[in-house]
Amino acid sequence: MTHINAAINDSNQARDELPTPLNPQGFSRIQPTAALIGVHHQTLRRFWKAGRFPKPIDVNGIPMFRNADLLSWLESHNTNEGV
Repeated sequence: MTHINAAINDSNQARDELPTPLNPQGFSRIQPTAALIGVHHQTLRRFWKAGRFPKPIDVNGIPMFRNADLLSWLESHNTNEGV
């Protein structure tokens, strides 16, 4: 059994808590990623299908984003107000 869950951002995090910094070697689920960039998860799906956002990979049947890809995307878009 692998211990991939330690690298996955918890989607049940309390709203009051600050988000955990993204570990470049980890993975993130769709809904927490959408919340991170401030869009609805369906909007995020449209973004990656249109080539405007990194595509998720399949991790044990769950679509997950590589945190390294997210960090890179966030860095390239931090000066833009919208996506």
